Amino acid sequence: MIEELIEAGEYGEALGLLNDLSDEHVRYLRLVCLVGLGEYHRAKVEGSQAKAQASESYYDVVSMYVTALKELGEYEEAIEILIQELSMPYIPYQYESVFNAAYDEVLLEKQEHNYELESKNQIFSVEEIEQVLKNKSGNEELLFMALDQLQQLNIRMILPTVRDYLMDEHGHFFIKTLLLEILIDQDVDDDFEVYKFGNIYDVNPALMSLVLEKEDYQGIAHYLQNTLEDDNPTLFEQCMDYLEFMLYSFYPKEIYEDEYALKAAAIHYYVATLQNIEIDMDDLEMSYYCDRHDLEHELNVLRQIEI
Repeated sequence: MIEELIEAGEYGEALGLLNDLSDEHVRYLRLVCLVGLGEYHRAKVEGSQAKAQASESYYDVVSMYVTALKELGEYEEAIEILIQELSMPYIPYQYESVFNAAYDEVLLEKQEHNYELESKNQIFSVEEIEQVLKNKSGNEELLFMALDQLQQLNIRMILPTVRDYLMDEHGHFFIKTLLLEILIDQDVDDDFEVYKFGNIYDVNPALMSLVLEKEDYQGIAHYLQNTLEDDNPTLFEQCMDYLEFMLYSFYPKEIYEDEYALKAAAIHYYVATLQNIEIDMDDLEMSYYCDRHDLEHELNVLRQIEI
């Protein structure tokens, strides 16, 4: 009967029937009702007590307790609890997914709440950023925000997590490059392995250049400029934007001088087709001194990073 009342949204009536505080399931259902009624302060107080008592209902209680803290704007305490739970050696898969999603949501709300009040480098702590990187199915927007914060902090504090992310086959290829650039900016002199598109690269950030400071950027741009800048300046600018995206995507893969013209031709063709611009393959071969077979192969490479 009580569960039926809760499902019907009759939280007040259900709460009046939940009086046996020695029963952990009753305590959990009380939290559901209090949160449903928007009585977050009471839910926080009872949630703390229920969490200490819970056994079989522990993860459900924690979930409701964190919800109450989030609604009260007590983000730090909610984050601390979620990090603690997610750091445990074992957590049931279904709750790990729920807690990871809750962690992302709390961080986003914290960021929105604090953006007007604090400078950007105060919004996320190193520990919070570390948890974002550990979340294998995390919010992409949150990942980019976390890395923006990490530029102002000391990345050396979370190098083990950074190493894991760089080698994680599910890690976002663009995020990996941004991590490498932070390592370069902070002059981290250490060896790392980076997994991208089925390849593993051995790198030392202290010996590397930033993506757009490498010779391949200017080299490929030169061919695009010669072919497009005068005839179609709009397409040229679009190709330059895509060139940057391509280089960030495949970094730290080396691109050699004898590949510049072919890469430029592939970018020209690929971006033009996205704009529904017809391209004569013969003209492209003539303009970039490349072979059609090689060009088809290069286009397949570009398709790996379609978004």
